[in-house]
Amino acid sequence: MKDALQFKLPSWPPRVHFLHRGPQGAASGEDDDKNSNSGSGSSTDDVDPKANKSADMFGSAEPAYQRLTSPQAPVSKLKQPRVRWALSGVLVFGIITIILLSTLLTRHSIAGYGTIFKKTCNITLAQGNYLGQVIGPSSSSPRAIQAYLGIPYAQTTAGNNRFRPPQALDTKADPDVMYHALKYGPICAPGKTGIGGHGENCLNANIYRPHFGDDAESIAAEEKRLGVDSKKLPVVAYVHGGAFNMGSGKERNMASFAAFADSPIIALSFNYRVGPFGFLPSAVTAKAGLLNLGLKDQQHFFEWMRSILPAIGGDPDNVTVMGLSAGSHSIGHHLISYSPANKLISGPPPFQKAIIESGGATARATFVPNHHLHEQQLQEFLKECGLDGVSDDELFDKLRALPYSTLVSASQKMWNTWSSTLRWPFQPVIDGPGGVVPDLPINSWNKGNVLRIPILTGFNTNEGASFVPEHQNGSGAVRSLMSSIIPGLNETDLDALDNLYPSLTTTAGQQLYANAKQSKKFGTEFWRLDDAYAHYAYICPVLQTATLASTAAGAAPVYVYHYAPISAEYGATDHADEAPIVTHDMSVIGKYPGLVATADAITGAWTRFAATGDPNQSHSGAKAKFAWPLYTSPFHSDSDSAGRVALFGSGNDELKRSAGTHSRGTPAQAVALTAREKTECEFWWPRVVFSEGWGNGSTTFTQVNVTVKAKL
Repeated sequence: MKDALQFKLPSWPPRVHFLHRGPQGAASGEDDDKNSNSGSGSSTDDVDPKANKSADMFGSAEPAYQRLTSPQAPVSKLKQPRVRWALSGVLVFGIITIILLSTLLTRHSIAGYGTIFKKTCNITLAQGNYLGQVIGPSSSSPRAIQAYLGIPYAQTTAGNNRFRPPQALDTKADPDVMYHALKYGPICAPGKTGIGGHGENCLNANIYRPHFGDDAESIAAEEKRLGVDSKKLPVVAYVHGGAFNMGSGKERNMASFAAFADSPIIALSFNYRVGPFGFLPSAVTAKAGLLNLGLKDQQHFFEWMRSILPAIGGDPDNVTVMGLSAGSHSIGHHLISYSPANKLISGPPPFQKAIIESGGATARATFVPNHHLHEQQLQEFLKECGLDGVSDDELFDKLRALPYSTLVSASQKMWNTWSSTLRWPFQPVIDGPGGVVPDLPINSWNKGNVLRIPILTGFNTNEGASFVPEHQNGSGAVRSLMSSIIPGLNETDLDALDNLYPSLTTTAGQQLYANAKQSKKFGTEFWRLDDAYAHYAYICPVLQTATLASTAAGAAPVYVYHYAPISAEYGATDHADEAPIVTHDMSVIGKYPGLVATADAITGAWTRFAATGDPNQSHSGAKAKFAWPLYTSPFHSDSDSAGRVALFGSGNDELKRSAGTHSRGTPAQAVALTAREKTECEFWWPRVVFSEGWGNGSTTFTQVNVTVKAKL
């Protein structure tokens, strides 16, 4: 005991600092707002230079492990073996720990140390090998999903590729290189300020596919249980919205969409160029063959997707494109662009079904490139860029030479100037036969130059509420707004418009817009404006697509929905409100049981449609609880079954929170279009020509010096 008391512990450093490297390549679901590829490092400023020095430990020539048992610090014979064994154990444990850590760090160094505690997966494409992450299973992801983020589908659009069609990637993959696909890639330059993580190397895609197991045996067992072939799954590709001025593929939670799908599917999303980088309509742009670059990005993505589907387990013959708003307008154009009459490609189209949410080819406006509005907006944009007065021949060379930030700033100023007018800059235009938009869209539909494929489409109750002026009180508000958006309307048209959307000074107006005085936030004319703009820009174009598609020769099945849950305190179902419901995004709807039930119905219907072309029939052959009726036009038939649509979430006001009644509503039911909805569309459909071509009611346009064949 006396000997033991003489044991003198060495004097350890008072502070020991270790340099830690931050996580790199972690799959966080968030974009890198600084758009940087630099790794995290460490600074020696945080290290105490004296911290790792000690007179007792390092001032002696004796190694520390010898001094523990040196004569100067005697230890009893009883304790010496135990100390040796303890030290040996510590040493062995340390060596094993170092080996394991080295192996682990080496394994994850290519993707960043943030993957150490994540379950990873990989895919091999012709262009390279990619490391992804397995998400779930969990309450927010009932099916385990492999996520691969930010995979390029085309070359950067910077430098000489700026204002040029998308360029194919080099497909010579290095088998020894593993690229990380754990973070979203840069998005394309947005028209709104305050959005980070953008750049010109933005043509990238996100892939989500089921994770059936960790080995061949478990994968085979899961395939058998589900009755699917993991090498040939249905595919859904999402085309994002954003008024062709902003947006990105990551805006829609496609991982959740795949996780809650009725049966296993592969889901993809992607970015395409927006704003002036993707859409700079004018005569000079047409002359250079550079119209609709954003739509050409989309078509380039479709072809790239078709080429990789066998490698990721997708069925190239069972692909559905799904879009919202500008994404739906885009799909409407692709239905025309890929029609055999346009001769864009020689083979079959890259998709076989379409989901079109709140949009279509006849929605909003599609003018000729040299329409006076586009020419005016081009000159304003060039002035913001400091290029006013530049000749046509040198214009694009000058634009390519400008700093990226100059173009982005000019784009954002243009959006700020024009967005409130609802005559947005940088839009798709007619680029002529063989192009992406070969003719006035209404001409293409009337001529039958449209793909005959199954279509699921629909609208929200208050599509105009998030766009129209909020504080109008004068009875002339609707007349003023709509005549500024559609200058081709004459006085007779405007008188009819006032009768269709009557002022609140009339009995009819007070009955139609009874809730106009319920909110102090808006002017008395707000609901009139919403009603008029919603039906002009979104609701009637949706029903026009459904009607034209369902009555065409050789028509494919068409299904129409109306999304109705109230999601704002002022009592509206706004444009794009259905987005988190479609994907069953539990981070948004998890607290609201009524919306969860509505999402069960919608996500199931969307994914059944993607798998089979019928929202009522599962891949397994099972029938859905709710029977969604096939759409037949009520404009061509007086049958009781005509004009029936799926109504989702009627009566639900959970998102109004304390301002509502907490009603869960009815998740899904079949109803007929109202007489008023038919009357409104009968007003707007003949006037579509005032928002196409020259906007003057003519269905013809001059092709000379305007039309240039699309380059893919």
